Order: sequence, then C-alpha cells, then structure tokens
Amino acid sequence: MSLEILFSVWAIALVLALLAIVVIVRPLFGVLVEVCGGRERARFWTVYSCVLTLMAPLLTVSAPGFVDAAAASGATGAILQRAVFYALVGIIGALVIIGRAVLRPISRMLEIPTAGDHRGPK
Repeated sequence: MSLEILFSVWAIALVLALLAIVVIVRPLFGVLVEVCGGRERARFWTVYSCVLTLMAPLLTVSAPGFVDAAAASGATGAILQRAVFYALVGIIGALVIIGRAVLRPISRMLEIPTAGDHRGPK
C-alpha cells in the first residue's frame, strides 16, 4: 500500500466533507437554535454534526482493504472514482443520521406524524 494513495484518498474525503459542512452549517445551526431552545445547545449539536460529517467519509475510505484494492487496479482514475464514491457514501450516511435526528423534534413541535409514528394526528 502506498502512503501517497492513502493520503490522496483521505484528502478527497476531507475536501468533500468540508464542502458539505460549509453548505449545511448555517442552516443547521438556525434550525437547531429553535429545536434545542438556545444557542449554546445548538452550537454543541452543530459541532457534533460537523465532526460526524468529517469522520464518516474518513471511516468509509479507511475500511480495511479499500486502499489495497484501489491500488491493485493501478488506474489513478479508478482510485479517485472509488475514493469519491465511498467518501460520498459516508457523507450521505452522516447527513441522513443528522436529518432524522433533527426531524423528530421538529415533527413533534409541528405535530406531524413521522414514518414510524402510528398515533396519527392529534
């Protein structure tokens, strides 16, 4: 395994994660201020979400055998394509988790039943 490949894959994952964070951090903070009832709590959960969004793609591209399998193909394009794909899988997974966590209190505030809620409207 080449360290250059490993660092390149991590760089791709970090750049994509940072791009996602830049896009979502302000709207997320605004929603969390309302949901959490204060700026300090919202700040904590915003930072927590950013850390999750950074770590998820790093985890997916650092899976055992990922870099070795990518390096075995020998093609730089294939390595980059695989790195982007798995980094995006990690980012999307993190955003789905964050979205579901934020949806629950919002739906309770608005009295909208969620997919798993069979109580119906009040």
